[in-house]
Amino acid sequence: MIQQDAQSMKFVVPKEFAPGIYRFTLTHPQGEVSASLNRPTVYWVQASLGDTVSPGGTVRVFGRNIVRQPDRAKLVLLPERAGPPITLTPGGGNLWHASFRLPDTVAPGDYRLRLSNGDGTEDDFVDAERIHVVPAVAETRTSFNVREYGAFGDGIINASRSVKAAISAAQQSGGGIVYFPRGRYLISGPLMIPPNVTLKGERTDLVNLVWSDVEDPPEALIAGTSHFAIEDLTIYASRHGHVVVGGFLNGVPIPSASEIALRRVRIRASAFRGHMSPEQTYQRMLKIDQRYGQFLDTIRLSGDKLTVTDCDVVGSGRSLHLLKASNTVVSGNVLNNGRFGWYSFTGANRIIFENNTVTAADLQGTGGSINTLAPDVTGSENVFFANNVFKAIYGWDREAVSSDGGGGFYFGPALSVTPDRLSLPGPANERVIATTWAGAVVMVADGRGAGQFARVARFDPAGNDKPMSVALDRKLAVELDATSVVTVVQMHQNYLIVDNTFEDVGVAAQFYGTGLNHVLADNVATRTGGFFARALIYHHFQPSWQVQILNNRITEGNAYQAGPDRTIASGEALIAVQAVRPPGMLKQPPLVRAVIVRGNRMENDSHIEVTGVTPVFPGVRDVVVENNVIGASRVGLVIDRGVLLATERRNKINLIER
Repeated sequence: MIQQDAQSMKFVVPKEFAPGIYRFTLTHPQGEVSASLNRPTVYWVQASLGDTVSPGGTVRVFGRNIVRQPDRAKLVLLPERAGPPITLTPGGGNLWHASFRLPDTVAPGDYRLRLSNGDGTEDDFVDAERIHVVPAVAETRTSFNVREYGAFGDGIINASRSVKAAISAAQQSGGGIVYFPRGRYLISGPLMIPPNVTLKGERTDLVNLVWSDVEDPPEALIAGTSHFAIEDLTIYASRHGHVVVGGFLNGVPIPSASEIALRRVRIRASAFRGHMSPEQTYQRMLKIDQRYGQFLDTIRLSGDKLTVTDCDVVGSGRSLHLLKASNTVVSGNVLNNGRFGWYSFTGANRIIFENNTVTAADLQGTGGSINTLAPDVTGSENVFFANNVFKAIYGWDREAVSSDGGGGFYFGPALSVTPDRLSLPGPANERVIATTWAGAVVMVADGRGAGQFARVARFDPAGNDKPMSVALDRKLAVELDATSVVTVVQMHQNYLIVDNTFEDVGVAAQFYGTGLNHVLADNVATRTGGFFARALIYHHFQPSWQVQILNNRITEGNAYQAGPDRTIASGEALIAVQAVRPPGMLKQPPLVRAVIVRGNRMENDSHIEVTGVTPVFPGVRDVVVENNVIGASRVGLVIDRGVLLATERRNKINLIER
């Protein structure tokens, strides 16, 4: 044992122990508590069709300790009805994820999943949700060739009427493929895609849909509500609104929207094309701002089972906006943010974002965020960012990957009425962003039961001399009493930011505000601000708990206006754990709890910083900083007096003179 108090303990695993799964037991006067090390912790499972997959399809598992020994790891499918179990081996994966292919012969039905990461025994398998296997459906949709409806495809004669006629014919047939042979198709006005209709070109480089330049462009060039796709074509536009919109009706997300796909689509949309004077440019920018603000979107989608793959996107504003998206795959794309543009994942759940390149087509374009910045969003969770490249981002805050969501619901005392119900005697936050509390997270920040959390299942407002109360989605292990303090805030949970490359951006990746069970691992950063876990009082008390910053590499730490503090023109890159509190709000519980900073390599002009500000009211508690290598640095390693129970060991630091 190297460190302990009433709320935490730290111990060192003996170096003679072989790698594997171990169980430990903590004995105390009230009894015993046992737990395991190195067993899988499954965050979520995502199949080819969300929670549904066909024979021959893929099931992916995300979390921590998912694959430790690839040759021994396995996923077992246990049929809910009769039938033998099916054992799968990973086709690829690591500590954070694994991919398993179902055999072509698997029978349709419901299956319970059990996972082994390759260590341990049969007792060390863990439950990993359920999936539904459905028969593969052969595609037999009818094709409607736009040439047969009068389109010439010469780029001169307007093809709008012919294209709309082909779309109408497909709709009347219950769906189908509206097919564009090689050609250039001049379009005026919006195209509305009905459900079960696909716009498909002969090949991306052979088919252009070209929108005519008009003073007042439509709200969206192409729009649909649900179950539609766009494939293998190029879209050109100059003056434009949103380019592709799916899953919205009159700007409002459609709850039932599902299965919207863009595959191998190239978009070249620029509202600033041509010989424009500074005054003309300003007027164009002003008009966009008056109509869209900073929310002019090249691709704007909402719904379940969304797919954006192998697309090449240039637009005048945000490259990609996903609102309340779930079971979504965004892979193999080039996303160029336009003027003041960014990417936005708002209210995400089960998002795979991998093998993309994110950059800016404009010097005022920036990066993006995973956020809860919408009035009916109370959480964002289960996000996998992997093997992406973020580069050449110079506008706005320059953040390549950030979480965001200002405000919250409640901060103050709480009492347990039952193990899954809390009374909240204090006032609600006056700056509540969301219109509902359901889905928000309750985090016990101080007093009895500190460190626990649960989701809000139902909120009951005050009335008839009764205080506010919340019903929780699960029971708390330790009931709260008069010493307990909770925060109720939008959930940010289970973000895996791994194996990405960052170059010439501001902050490479940061958890900004509320965070639970996030991982920043195996990323490489060059000329960036670095990697941050920042808990905040951002119009509300927003803690960051159980974050791991592991095995990241900073190759070139000298950076220009790259950190979260924009008053610093140039400085060293950071790996930082910070509790950010205004001077008048220091008398608060710790914002940061249980963070690991391990195995990072910082080659030059970068350092590690853990700051809780004041020892009287520590902002950070229980941090481990170990096995990091810090190259030539003027700062090295800083752990200030506002950090309670910090463990610093086995770090190599090359400190140079200032």
